[in-house]
Amino acid sequence: MKNILNKNVVDSIIERVNNLSTADKPQWGKMNVDEMLCHISDTLRMAAGIKKSDFTGSFLSTGPIKWLVMAGMPTPKGKVNTVKEMKQGEGGTPPTGLANDKTLFVQLINNFPEPFTKTKTFCHPAFGDLTKKEWARLAYLHLNYHLMQFGK
Repeated sequence: MKNILNKNVVDSIIERVNNLSTADKPQWGKMNVDEMLCHISDTLRMAAGIKKSDFTGSFLSTGPIKWLVMAGMPTPKGKVNTVKEMKQGEGGTPPTGLANDKTLFVQLINNFPEPFTKTKTFCHPAFGDLTKKEWARLAYLHLNYHLMQFGK
């Protein structure tokens, strides 16, 4: 299964991010390309424990739903709400310019494994504590979903 521990996958994601432009329009959802890039960067910040969110999940979200998501169950386009810590205009990281935000994203994805040398898990708001391997899979799925949102 694809995940961001695989260098070829990371290289492909970075190439797709570098192909983003301010002219790109979403095929679904409310975010523009700058906001989306900050949103997916916040995913990596959360995976690294830099950005925290309260656990709001349940037995279902930490069990069967987590398993289905990790297996690659398609996410309904524009139907899943995010937590306020990752939502633009609320607690999400605001854009600083597409070129700068691309640079920050590349740093985050390249440094993804580093925080796991000291900590075994970091909390996801719906799925609870996730290991490096679980975050790597979930991050890939989330990044891929939003890059496809902008045709990349």
